[in-house]
Order: sequence, then C-alpha cells, then structure tokens
Amino acid sequence: MSLLWLDGEVRFTNFQPFDLRDRGLLLGDGVFDTMLVVNHTPLWKDEHEKRMRTAAHALGILFDQSKLDTAISAVLERVTLPDNELRNPMLHVLRLTLTRGVAQRGLATEGTTPSLLATLEPFDQGLIGSEVRLRTSKIRRNPTSPTAHHKTLSYLDNILAAREAAAQSADDALLLNTHGHVCCASTANVFLVEGEKLITAPLSDGVLPGIVRDVILREAKSLGLKAEERNIEPVELLAADSVFLTNSLRLIRPVTELDGKSLGDGDTVALLALLKEKIHQQTGANLAIA
Repeated sequence: MSLLWLDGEVRFTNFQPFDLRDRGLLLGDGVFDTMLVVNHTPLWKDEHEKRMRTAAHALGILFDQSKLDTAISAVLERVTLPDNELRNPMLHVLRLTLTRGVAQRGLATEGTTPSLLATLEPFDQGLIGSEVRLRTSKIRRNPTSPTAHHKTLSYLDNILAAREAAAQSADDALLLNTHGHVCCASTANVFLVEGEKLITAPLSDGVLPGIVRDVILREAKSLGLKAEERNIEPVELLAADSVFLTNSLRLIRPVTELDGKSLGDGDTVALLALLKEKIHQQTGANLAIA
C-alpha cells in the first residue's frame, strides 16, 4: 500500500485533487529527494533534507522545514512494524517532492504557494546489492546546468538514457559529460577501484552529490582505500579492478559489464558490510543482504 501526504493530511489513494496549473506538472519546476526507510527510520535523513533544502534555495523555491518534518512524521506513523522488526526489518521508499506551485504564465514568474508531497511505498530488500550491466548513453550530461547538480523534476535526460539502455538489454545507462568524462549512471554515482585507490568523478563534472557517495568517500580510509575525486576516462572502467554504483536505495551495485565487455570482478563485500554497519547504528536493525 502506498501512503501520500498532501495538503496536511495522509491519503490512502494516489487519486487526489491537484491544481493542474502547478509548475511542477507543467514545467518540471521543482525538486525531490528519496530516502530508504528501515522500520521507522529514514537513513541519513539530515543529509537528504540538507540536499533538498540546498536544491530548493538554488532554484528559488520556498523551503519550509517544519512542513517537511510534519509530512515525514505523518506518513511514517501510519506504518505498523512487526514484532521481530530488528531481525526482519521493514523497508520503504520515502519520496519528498517540492514544486514552485501555481504561477501566472511565463518562465520567470514566481509561484504562489509551493506544493509539497510525501509518498511512502514498500521497497524490496532483494534489490540492494544487485549486479548491473551498463550501456554508454548517447546523451551527455552538462556540468554547467543546475539540473546536473540538484535532484530536480527535470529528469528527462535520465529517463531517456535509462530507456536507451533497456532497449539494448542493459540494466542502466552510463552517462558521460560534455567533455567525454565518466559522470554517473541514470540514478547512481559511479566508482572504480584500482589497487588501493577508490576513484569517483568530482562534482564539477556534473555529478549529483549522492548521500551514499559521501559516506563511501568519508569511510574509504577505514577500509584501506585512498579516495580520489578526479576526471575519469571511459577506458579506465574497462581496466579497473572493480566498478560499482551507489545510491540511497540500492546502496551498492557491482557493475559486471559495460557495452558488452566484462569488467573486473573485484568484490564489494567490505563496502557493503560498512554500509550495513552504518544502517545498524542508525536503526538497530540488521539487513539480510549479502
């Protein structure tokens, strides 16, 4: 069952009154963020809210922290947990969507009251850590665009890249930026491991500041890895010991193939164990993932 918070109350159906003049609908004028919820705890909640707040401010959209907190609490309190919640935790996806609201015609016009939606849906724990095959997209990511650095509703490039990859029997797309450097996947950051080096592209290359990306970079040293943020040429992925994707829902996904070529099979067990421990510290729960 999906839960939706809108206009101050929780609804149990996705069919709701909504002003069809909202700029989020008409122009993709808004921001969003998604969190993995373990039992009643959204993981890295403060970091997600900070990222969303930063994006809203960058776009000039009013951000109301108290309203956001009310929405989150309202949907989470409707979830009933099982008695064995620590051994068998419940997972959900919490998505927060903020639009500029309704405005007069014209691209530069201001909205009246921003629209805030919060949705909560079950998440399949089996998706965490699943392997992925990538195909390089023809679409290039523009590092000068704010949409490359914030989670905006203008997601068409990512959608088309993902559809392009699916049409070639791949699981996700690899996006390069306009300079030809490795940037990201359609919904994830990209890492590669070379010996003791853990490498990912810098934010200046058009990379979204991923929450799990930041955790991995901060904790790399504890795993005996030296973190580097630098330009990455696509050919480096083919020669790497291992390549993996990170995002807030699937955590870490080993990349096994790029454009039909097999990649290094270095494992990500230690990295996944690190994230499991961080999740345990936040929730007390133990995720049953490899």
